[in-house]
Amino acid sequence: LLTMEQKSGKLEIKFRGEDSDEFEINLTIPSEMNLDVSTGGGNISVKGDLKGTVDASTGGGEISAGNIFGKTELSTAGGNISVGDVNGDAELSTAGGDMKAGTINGKAELSTAGGNITVGSINNSAELSTAGGNINVKEIGGNADLSTAGGNVNVGNVSGSAELSTAGGNIILESANGKVEASTAAGNINLKNIEGSIKASTAAGNIYAELHPEGNLASELSSAVGNVTLKIPGNSKVTIIATLSINSWGNSDDALDHIKSDFAETEVNIRGDKRQIEVIYKLNGGGPTIELNAAMGEIEIRKLK
Repeated sequence: LLTMEQKSGKLEIKFRGEDSDEFEINLTIPSEMNLDVSTGGGNISVKGDLKGTVDASTGGGEISAGNIFGKTELSTAGGNISVGDVNGDAELSTAGGDMKAGTINGKAELSTAGGNITVGSINNSAELSTAGGNINVKEIGGNADLSTAGGNVNVGNVSGSAELSTAGGNIILESANGKVEASTAAGNINLKNIEGSIKASTAAGNIYAELHPEGNLASELSSAVGNVTLKIPGNSKVTIIATLSINSWGNSDDALDHIKSDFAETEVNIRGDKRQIEVIYKLNGGGPTIELNAAMGEIEIRKLK
């Protein structure tokens, strides 16, 4: 049932017993070694640092490892995954558990069907998803695609574009250099120090955004039930269109009082067919459009200092 065979620089260890609940393998190996290990139902633990690639999978258990100086692939059908720093690309997946990692120096693809994802920093692009948990990353050195079906998304600095989504939680982004797309079905969106453009939407929550517009890309911030706040430098060349529902405030005059701005309006329109009031601000002659929509809430436009 147990075989061990060495061929050239490769060592193969196999156990084919049916009753393996009490079976355990403990190996002491050189640190400079590639590791490929799999089990149908048990935990995998790699202690110490490895200077090689690691491919580990289990049909029902936890996976833990220290620092890995190579490409890392870890997968389990039902358990937590924990790894230290990874000096290479990382592909981690679990069908039901939490996921933790230190610094990942390559590309990161992390997914769990039911748990939290926590990463120190990713020095390349990142694709993280969970079907039921929070996502926390301090820094991403490339483009970011983060999604959860039921939790919060909390990200520090993103060096590229960012696509953030949750079906039931808040979104916080400290800074990004590029296009930002953020959406939540029930939560607040907080975007700071964004250099590029923003497309943000929430069905029930507030939106706060600090935008340094770059290029000719348009931006849009929309809340069905909540307030929308935009902070923007006074020297920006943009056209801001703020739209409120008149029905929310009774009449157009009351609705106009709930659009507050540090800038002088260029034009005020009453769209009777849609029962909306629209205020246009052309900053420094105008430019790419920034649409602010609040069906049941207030709009604030402030000068970013």
